[in-house]
Amino acid sequence: MSNDNNSQLAWLKIGIQTLDQIGWRALKINDLCQQLKVTKGSFYHWFQSKRDYEMQVLGYWKQRFTQGFIDQAESGHSSREKLSLLGQQIIQGALDGNRLEFEINAWAQQDDEVKAFVTSVYEQRYAYLVRLLKDIYPDPQAVQKHSLTLYSLVIGIDLFYRRLSRAELELIFEDYLVPVKKN
Repeated sequence: MSNDNNSQLAWLKIGIQTLDQIGWRALKINDLCQQLKVTKGSFYHWFQSKRDYEMQVLGYWKQRFTQGFIDQAESGHSSREKLSLLGQQIIQGALDGNRLEFEINAWAQQDDEVKAFVTSVYEQRYAYLVRLLKDIYPDPQAVQKHSLTLYSLVIGIDLFYRRLSRAELELIFEDYLVPVKKN
């Protein structure tokens, strides 16, 4: 019988979960081995070093929470629909109440390599937002204004002093949410 915890994906998932629930300082090989009920040899089967593991966890975060969001948004027929789908994902993420973005940002403030990686992710997210908004607003200044505003809102809801309700989140993003046509 195989151990489902002895896979690269299991390691990446526990890394994301640990970041979200405890923070980056808790990414300790021995503790993660105990949680997965595997040996330290399993870790080194999948990863060359702790740093390799950390960077792969960040890569998994990028894939799930950046490229995954973009891929889902791309199912919209127009840039407005894509932006709306993206907004709905952001609202759902805020309602789910994870601390992942906050913890990754805290880690980036302590580690230059992590900071460079996180910055590249944020640049990718912002560039996608700008691309959608260029299709919606013909005026470059309007594109810049809405890009900066939207990105600031996304960051701000993570740092708000309390969890916002769905109605409050929808109010914040209402100018960018539209009904999405079903195929």
